[in-house]
Amino acid sequence: MSDYYDPCYHGTDTYWRHPNGLLYTDSLKDFCTEKAAYWTLDVVASYLPQIKHYDFLVVFFDVNGSTCSFHVREDTDMPDVVRQEIPFTDMSVSIKLYLCGNILMFPSDY
Repeated sequence: MSDYYDPCYHGTDTYWRHPNGLLYTDSLKDFCTEKAAYWTLDVVASYLPQIKHYDFLVVFFDVNGSTCSFHVREDTDMPDVVRQEIPFTDMSVSIKLYLCGNILMFPSDY
C-alpha cells in the first residue's frame, strides 16, 4: 500500500488524551470524528504496553475493501514489531501514523 490519507495539518494546538493515556493531535482527532474511526486509537492504545520502550514507530492501518491490516514498525522498511488483522472495517482510507513516545500523529504533524 502506498497511498495513505493525510489531512496535511502542520503541528497541533491541543494534545488529546485517550482513556489509556495515549496522546494524539488535532489532525487525528478530526480524522477520527470525520471517519468514525476512534477505534483506531483503541487499537494503538491496546498495544502500548508492548511497544512503550520504542521512541519512534510508524503505525499503519492498511485498508483493503472491508478488511484492515494493522501493523507497527520501527521505520517504513523495517519488519513488523506488532501486527493484527482486522476482519471488518468501514473505514474507506488507509492511514500511516507516527508514534513518538506517547504521542500519535499524522506524518504532516511531525
